[in-house]
Amino acid sequence: MLQPGDWVLLLDPKARRYLVRLKDGGRFGHHVGGVTHEQIMAAGYGGRVRTTKDAWLWVLRPSLEDYVLLMKRGATVTYPKDAAAIVLLLDLAPGERVLEAGSGSGALALFLARAVGPAGEVVSYERRADFLARARENVEAWGTRNVDFRHGDLAEAALEPEGFDGVALDVMEPWKVLATAVRALKTGRSLVLYLPNITQVVQAVREAAGQPLLLRRVIEVGHRDWDVRPPVAHPHFRQVGHTAFLAQFTKVRPVGGQAQHEEESGGEPQSGQDEDG
Repeated sequence: MLQPGDWVLLLDPKARRYLVRLKDGGRFGHHVGGVTHEQIMAAGYGGRVRTTKDAWLWVLRPSLEDYVLLMKRGATVTYPKDAAAIVLLLDLAPGERVLEAGSGSGALALFLARAVGPAGEVVSYERRADFLARARENVEAWGTRNVDFRHGDLAEAALEPEGFDGVALDVMEPWKVLATAVRALKTGRSLVLYLPNITQVVQAVREAAGQPLLLRRVIEVGHRDWDVRPPVAHPHFRQVGHTAFLAQFTKVRPVGGQAQHEEESGGEPQSGQDEDG
């Protein structure tokens, strides 16, 4: 049974989505009619409610993706497709600690927090107080409690050396905080940069040359949604195109004080025997 304080996703006849937090005496207004929050709670997840104009709205459980895309935002959010890829590249597991710079609206922190679980921790630095306040509000409203938000510049933070299992940087000039981030990262673990344009990626790779970092991958993440209504199927007319580049580095033991590309340090990993058996 749904209760006040729960989040629901309402889906209208044209598949438009509306994120609603339930409350006593609340009402959802819609151009095809309104419904009370009591009606929504009575329907429950997976149910339907009839509006005052005799239209139906599905009541669904919002996913983290739904929440991130529809929640209030101060800064542009990290798109869920990119956030999921960052979690993959960092290879996070329950109970681990991850460092983030650039809290934004809290989107990436939510994905990182889910990956490390209640026993893990996300430490998130944000220089702008208004962004930090919005990020904290969004994260806490979703019910996440394992994010430690800190107001300040990561470059000036006094962090325990090798205290984090992963680092995610979503800042315009990551090279300015790179020394602090690398020092706080455990050797052998990964750091991922979230950068909107390739020029930033090139500069970041150049700046990383002075750090004990091995460049592993630079990727874009693309999703293509399809509209399937048998017997017709075609790509959606509106698609999310380029959002960002993700640059993954692994902290290594220094070799001549230089960062390296993976192919410069031995190429693709080998398995099995060589050609000579």
